[in-house]
Amino acid sequence: MRSDVAIRCRGLWAAGALLLASRPAGAQALPLDAQGKVSFYYVVAADSLAAGALYGHAKGWLRQRGYALTTADSAAGRLVATNALAVYDRGYLSKKLHGKVRYQLAVDVKEGRYRLQFSGFVFEYYQEDHAYHFVPTGKTKPLEDTQAPGWQKLWQSHRQDALLGINGLVAELKAAMRAAPAPPPAPPAARAADW
Repeated sequence: MRSDVAIRCRGLWAAGALLLASRPAGAQALPLDAQGKVSFYYVVAADSLAAGALYGHAKGWLRQRGYALTTADSAAGRLVATNALAVYDRGYLSKKLHGKVRYQLAVDVKEGRYRLQFSGFVFEYYQEDHAYHFVPTGKTKPLEDTQAPGWQKLWQSHRQDALLGINGLVAELKAAMRAAPAPPPAPPAARAADW
């Protein structure tokens, strides 16, 4: 009787350990939209900032960060751009590029507020070519997929890296949107004939 209880307790302990091990420590779930796709959505108040200024700040930040602009409509206050986050296979001595997580960013501006929407997340596999350069293989995997047989731990790591990367980009973009424009350069002082 006593050994039967001990076996059940060990079984429960092992099941609990498996559940904890299946999710990395500190991991958060990725936000999903109504269609079940990974999507980050923010509406930010920017009191006393005109739509034109917000548009200029956003466009400058996108260019500085290397985004490829696909739509730039200043009349509607809409910017749409694409970019990718690199994710790595952790090695003992060095990191090795495993792929990139491609995504789309839409920025809509209005008087006193702006909206950010990160969507369309797709992981692209990379591999080394004969010249030791990492190139895309053409295989992709949507980021909302939670299963990756054979490399589940690495996949969860990539999903976590994407979450952290996007949160960092949001913080950067919010700071850039609040930034005051640089003052125009002062006109050169007129030289006096008698110095």
